[in-house]
Amino acid sequence: DPAMMATRKEALSLYRDILRTARNFPWPHESGRPWRDVLVESARAEFEQARELTDTNETMRRIVVGRHCLDEAAKQFESKRLEILAQQKRDGSGPDGPSGAGTARR
Repeated sequence: DPAMMATRKEALSLYRDILRTARNFPWPHESGRPWRDVLVESARAEFEQARELTDTNETMRRIVVGRHCLDEAAKQFESKRLEILAQQKRDGSGPDGPSGAGTARR
């Protein structure tokens, strides 16, 4: 079924985008695990649950919702990142500031 093949291709594209975006969330979740791990685990569970769907419309609906959630998370991340950078600049604690607090932690 060509519609289902296109849907699977879009689902795989969304999953890859989720994995790429999750890399941007290194800070710890309330459980102590990195947010990126929590996000990837949650995405994997959602995709596994949807694996057996045969209704193309339901699959596309889930893809649209997933894409929307991913876009919102990326926007929130970027907003928070800019807020942190502005705060570091005001405090003089950026990568070039005296405390070096702006350096990445891994």
